[in-house]
Amino acid sequence: MGAWQGRRALIISAAPCENLDHVKKIIEKYPDIVIICADGGTKYAQNLNVKPDVIVADFDSSDKEIECGELIKLTPEKDDTDTQHAAKLAIERGCKEIILVCATGGRIDHMLSNLLLCEQIDELGGRLFVVDEQNIVMIHNGGQMQFARQGLKKYISLIPLDQTLKGVTMRGVKYPLKNAILTRKKIISVSNEAICDTISIEILSGKALLIFSDDKT
Repeated sequence: MGAWQGRRALIISAAPCENLDHVKKIIEKYPDIVIICADGGTKYAQNLNVKPDVIVADFDSSDKEIECGELIKLTPEKDDTDTQHAAKLAIERGCKEIILVCATGGRIDHMLSNLLLCEQIDELGGRLFVVDEQNIVMIHNGGQMQFARQGLKKYISLIPLDQTLKGVTMRGVKYPLKNAILTRKKIISVSNEAICDTISIEILSGKALLIFSDDKT
């Protein structure tokens, strides 16, 4: 059994993030959450006045160490990013749900690798949520998922990870789908909106990124 069995993990990455209010709310909502900083994410931990349980870093985007429960030093010459290493560490130690923040601004290559990490963590038996001020991103790995309208963000988008999604049905939304086929070449499932108290999204075959978004105010 892992040391963090049954606990959530919060990974603070190093992408540009001007407003940390959404991160603060996550920490307040889950006081027992495991906090992992991926390299330059340490600056955000300092701004939030929290002590990370673990820092995973090769120190290519942070210039100093801060107080933490455990420091894992990586070499800059490696196959995965600090964020990917932190996510796999959380899974190995027993966390099944991971929230990744400060991971979508700045470099597009890092942003895309962080979003696609949802699929990798799913294959390892966990669930990753990429969260920023405007968006919540997760994987839909097939079957039916239901959500309560209350508390949802305004827009709902389904972005295929596989070349083709089969049997896509969306109920309780402004633009419903029934047993549709979606492809990456022609995406017709962006910017939907909930119109019922409960929405349902079903995929019979294939995986997709499910994104809940708001416009920036």
